[in-house]
Amino acid sequence: MEKQRGQLAASHIAPKEGVTQVVIVTGHSGAGKNTVLHSLEDIGFFCINNLPGALLQPFFDSVTQDKIPSSRIALGLDIRGDIGVIMQQLFRLKTVWPFSLKIVFVTSSYPVLVKRFQETRRRHPLATQSRDVSEAIKQEQHVLQPLSQMADIIVDTDQFTIHQLRNCVISSFAPDGQQHMVVTVTAFGYKYGVPSESNVVFDARFLPNPYFVPELKKLNGTDAEIQNYLFEQSAVKEYWERLVSFASYVIEQSHKEGRFSMNVAIGCTGGRHRSVALVHRFCQQVIKQVNFVARYRDIERDTYQEY
Repeated sequence: MEKQRGQLAASHIAPKEGVTQVVIVTGHSGAGKNTVLHSLEDIGFFCINNLPGALLQPFFDSVTQDKIPSSRIALGLDIRGDIGVIMQQLFRLKTVWPFSLKIVFVTSSYPVLVKRFQETRRRHPLATQSRDVSEAIKQEQHVLQPLSQMADIIVDTDQFTIHQLRNCVISSFAPDGQQHMVVTVTAFGYKYGVPSESNVVFDARFLPNPYFVPELKKLNGTDAEIQNYLFEQSAVKEYWERLVSFASYVIEQSHKEGRFSMNVAIGCTGGRHRSVALVHRFCQQVIKQVNFVARYRDIERDTYQEY
């Protein structure tokens, strides 16, 4: 495969069917290796970071023996060991072991790496009391040169934001070339507290309450009778249109930014009627590359005591 710079791939990277897909992530400290690895983890790869080169063979022996039940594996290599051992084991991975292997080498220019370490104030892994960051960067660049020549894909992140780098990884290695976002939509009761994980919260307590309709009181918001009662009300119709418009906009923009998951919460007093009805209907929407998960947190609490 021809080496690629600046982006991971012009087209989707996929292994042959039934072949274990292995991505080795290596490169210069501060260039974005962790971002690449975390992005692979977000799309379903089994990931291990900073694996010493000497453990490559025992690890993949375990894979071939089905002790690690995953067909998509990503490893971030720790380069502080013997580079010769790492090169030898990677060559064996390419030629002997039955895997579809891609080596991704993440790099940045010397000035950019120096600037990043100065801004983050993090310690370079090769820095010592007698070797400062700039010297450590130069040494690492020298040591890793043979590994960069062995790489299938070279990613220069000088001009990349974190979000752009994530998008490149996802578009190249996701099963369908797309990032799918999971949106959990929670119905809750305010008297039990707002879900702490919420990114966006909507309040439905001002809407007409089915609790005060005797034949509806014992039902919940997933029942057709509650749905019909609420969505025949003009106040509910108007609120629904505004809620869907705003929430969909926030979800779509968050997805474009590279967000992998999001939590939306809709609350009424007890979390049994109004909020459940809105969440139930909201999760029936279709938004491209977004998967909805409905959660009715308080639907079984204080069944007949919602106000």
